[in-house]
Amino acid sequence: MPEVSQVHVDAALTNLAVGYRNPAFISDELAPIVPVRKQFDRYFIYDSEREAFRASDDRRAPGAEANEVDFALSTDSYHCEDHALTSVIPDEERDNADPPIQPNIDRTEFLRDKIDLNKEIELAALLTDDAVITQSETLSGDDQWSDFANSDPVAAVEAKKAAVIEAVQTMPNTLVLPYEVYAKVRVHPAVVDRAKFTTLNVIGPGLLAQIFDVERVLVPRALVNTAPPGQAASMAFVWGKDALLCHVPSRPALKTIAVAATFQWTGAAGSLAGNSVEMWREDRRKSDVIRVQRYYDQKAIAPGAAYLWKAAVA
Repeated sequence: MPEVSQVHVDAALTNLAVGYRNPAFISDELAPIVPVRKQFDRYFIYDSEREAFRASDDRRAPGAEANEVDFALSTDSYHCEDHALTSVIPDEERDNADPPIQPNIDRTEFLRDKIDLNKEIELAALLTDDAVITQSETLSGDDQWSDFANSDPVAAVEAKKAAVIEAVQTMPNTLVLPYEVYAKVRVHPAVVDRAKFTTLNVIGPGLLAQIFDVERVLVPRALVNTAPPGQAASMAFVWGKDALLCHVPSRPALKTIAVAATFQWTGAAGSLAGNSVEMWREDRRKSDVIRVQRYYDQKAIAPGAAYLWKAAVA
């Protein structure tokens, strides 16, 4: 193990890790980052019994006390686990690298990408689990949105908005159509027919948001290699063929509804916004070592703020 004095927290590479972002990932858009000062703690759930929505008698007779009402607070907890990966840069590689090769930057981007991929996989598994998102249905046959003759994805989404509103008293504003679902939905006759009344010629996420009457349509395109190490790559889409309607706030704030959140510990020593890149020398290996690290916890904090279609397309 290196001595403490040999470890250098690289501020420049940490800035790179914070700024670099693969556009195929949607985890931070769907589960916005909530900076926290402690690695683990509790947070409040405000008025879980919906007392604010209960009609109460507010008439008061002269000289009488006003009827007393109140709401309840409950709590839940988070724990930001340590997520870190390292990579080694041998002296021989650094000494023989051509000018376009930047070993430090290349390793930092590589490690950040792998951590982000794991984060995407975890969130996709969480929000496409019908044991977590209990407002859900599994489509098959004629009901699947890939059946152009019998299905209508626009009507299906519109019908389930009421379920989300009833559950959390908030309008769903985000529709997640993973690439394989998006590819079918954008050419579905029910969608194409509605697009005739717009001035846009290309049916993309922006136009789909208008057709489905949501603020945005997210199209995750992240891929994962499911083959064991040493074998030919076998690529699969992380988000599969499920679709998700949900509410995501424009930014995390007190007393707001969000289907999910990413609690990120920003108090870790040497981190910048919860991200850190460390580099140290290992002379016995004639190498430099880079470690990218982040502490976070992704949680479904208001599962009722979503509706899930399993197997939305064949």
